[in-house]
This record gives sequence, C-alpha cells and structure tokens, in this order.
Amino acid sequence: MKILAKIYKIFGDGFLIHGNQKRLINNNFNFIIMFSNENNNAALSIAGLAVVATGIWTIFTNSNNSNSDQIQTQIQASFNQAVALTQQGNYYQATQIFFQILQTNPQHAHTYNYLAWIYAIHNFQLDQALAFANKAVQLATNHIDKACFIDTLAEVYACRQELDTAIKLSLEYLNILQSINQYPSQPTTYFRLASCYRVKQDFRSAYNVIQQILQSNNLGARDYATIGDIFYMMGNTVLMKGVYHDAIYHYNNAEIQYKHAIQVAGNQNIPQGILLFQLSRNIGDKGVAFYYLKDYHNSKITHQEAYQIYPYNPYPPVNLALIAARDKNYQEMLCWLGIAMPYIVDNPPFIQQGHLISTMLNDLDFYEYRDDVLGLLLNHGKINSLDYQRYLKNWMEQKSSPTHQLANFSQQNFYAEVTGVAGNVEGNFMYQPQSTCEKTKN
Repeated sequence: MKILAKIYKIFGDGFLIHGNQKRLINNNFNFIIMFSNENNNAALSIAGLAVVATGIWTIFTNSNNSNSDQIQTQIQASFNQAVALTQQGNYYQATQIFFQILQTNPQHAHTYNYLAWIYAIHNFQLDQALAFANKAVQLATNHIDKACFIDTLAEVYACRQELDTAIKLSLEYLNILQSINQYPSQPTTYFRLASCYRVKQDFRSAYNVIQQILQSNNLGARDYATIGDIFYMMGNTVLMKGVYHDAIYHYNNAEIQYKHAIQVAGNQNIPQGILLFQLSRNIGDKGVAFYYLKDYHNSKITHQEAYQIYPYNPYPPVNLALIAARDKNYQEMLCWLGIAMPYIVDNPPFIQQGHLISTMLNDLDFYEYRDDVLGLLLNHGKINSLDYQRYLKNWMEQKSSPTHQLANFSQQNFYAEVTGVAGNVEGNFMYQPQSTCEKTKN
C-alpha cells in the first residue's frame, strides 16, 4: 500500500473554510504571530533597497554615533515602537523603523538582533540574517544580551538547515543563563531544540527536551499545541517509513497535548477552531496507521472520531468513504462522499482539491463506483464536463494496476526544507527573540 503525503508549511495565514488555519481559522486567536501581507518577500525587499539607497550597509564598518540624551531617547522610543509592531505582526513597518534606527546609531545591537530574527522567521535573505545576528553578538555589552543574541543566531542557523550548529548555540545560550542563575522567559529555545532533534530523527533527545518544557507551570494553549505538533510530526515521520505502531504511539502523545491546549484555550475564552482541527488531523492520521495495520475496525472508529471533532476537515469523511467501499457498503460510501463534498476545496497547504479527488478516483475498490464518484464531483462543481471525461479516461487506465491508500496529512516540521515554497517554512512565528530572563526556577 502506498501513502499519500502532502508537504506543507507549518505557519502562515488562515486556511480552511469556517475560519480555518494555517494553522487554521481564527485570525483573532493569537496562537501565531503572522506576517499577513501576501507580498512578504517583496515588502522586505523594499526595506532592503531602502537600506542600500541610503548607504546603510556601511554600518558594519562605519560608526558615527551621537551620544546626546535626546537622540538616545528618540532611538529608544523608535525601538519600542518597532518591537510593538513586530509583536503585532507588522514586520514591514517594523523593519523600516529598525533601519532608520541604524541610520542614527549603527551600533544598536538590539536592532540587529530583531532584524536577524525577522529575516530568519520569514526565511528571507538568510545570509543577511546571519550577518545581522553576528553583528548583534559582536556588539553585546553584557552576558544576558550576548546570550539572547546567541539564541537568535541559533534560530538563523536552524532556518539555514545547519541543525547541529543551531543545537550547539541553543545549548550555549541555556548554559550561559544557567551560569548567571537565569532562566529563559519563554520556551522558544526549547521548542527549537526539540524541533531540530525531531528533524534529525533523534526522538529520544526531542522527548527529553519536551519533558523539560512540560515541567513549567506557565504553559499556554499555544505551548501545548506546539508540543502536540512536534509529537504529531514524529508520528508522520515513522508512518511514512511504515513503522505504524510507533506512529500510533506518537499520535497518542500528540492527542494528549492538543487536548490540553483545547482545555486551556477554553478556560481563557480563546477561539478553539485551530486546535480542534489539529486534533482532528492527528486522530485521522492515527486512523491511517490502523488501516495499514489492517485493523479496519479501529481505523473506522478513529476516523469517525476525527470527523466528530472537526466536521469541516474533509479527510476523515473521504477516508471513511474509502473504508466503506472496501467493505462493499455502497450507501455508506455515498453518504460519506456527500458529507465531504462541500469541504473539498483548493486551500493549500492543508486542503488540496486535486489531492482529494485523486485519492477518491484511484482508491475506491469497485469499478462500478466511477460514475457515482464523478457524478458527485460534477454536481458539486468540483470538476467540469471536460474534467469528467479526462478523469474517466484516467480511471480506465489506472484500474489495470490499482493501489489502495488512505489520504493522510504530513506536516512539515519547523526547520525542514520545502522546495519551491515562498515565505517562512523553517522559522518560528510563535515567539519574539529572547530579550529578557527570569531567575532560575527551583
């Protein structure tokens, strides 16, 4: 049996219908800080051109700093404004202000740090991001600043796919804090470490880092959901290798974390759509693992659970239709396909209409189903008459060598490369760069 897997970005703007995600639905849910402008790279490029036009690139070698109190006050006010814009996801305007600061003070270390972070999380000009981060480290004037800048440097290396260096620098940051009796103010570094270990398929180390995260008493919905994402991606990694029992183990751990996230979000009156989708997706892929273990009963039950949790996710009903076709239950197959039809939409990266249609046309067991499936797709406007004939022809050709598969998600991990996808893939949109610390927890 062959498994279809879609590779897609973990972060971005909305996605499905009914308020979806990329990680999903509600833009009011501050689960991820987004770069909402579709022309992200263009926007940052404009900022870069402005820098070139004003000769700011000479800041690395030239320094003409004024120490007047008035100028320093203005710089600090501008910096605070840019940081606030960054927290709001308005990265374009923030970068403009950061570059203006460097025109006045080319030695402003924190500005380099923020620019490095913004470039990194957008997977934009990573060589320049590296130069910014190194400059910030060079200009650091105290241990805490240097540690935080090293953490940003680790983020840049992670985005550059240099995972060993990213891990080394992340651990260096934590060691520096420990040596001065400090503790990270947010779990960004630990998530990076767990994600890098996950990519390297060092699951033991990833689990160890996650255990450290879970010792905190201040985790929010986004933290639990991020842990769920890491477990979920471990599951997909081993699912694609055919290690189905291990996949179920990781999916079960992800399910626990997603449910924690949903509970915390409910207590804080935060919209839960994104989390419900993530839980549905995870449970659905566990159902795929059961299917490939030939445990069709549990596969069906698990897919039904995934559908009940988030009915707008089309994958569970499509897979339930495939399971019904396998069981020669014609009416149940048509029922599930009818349920799925309104949600078979082309909203990548999570939902791809062509992917779902291909799965339906290639994997239903009965030759006589072709007219029913194509008729449903035609009547619901998913294909036109020309598509009908083309799919019918392809159907006839492919039935000579059928392959049976269930459709499953395969989520791209924080720091793994996705070829041909613009914008952020590897970066971490969830948090700001490390800038403050807490006393070490007892």
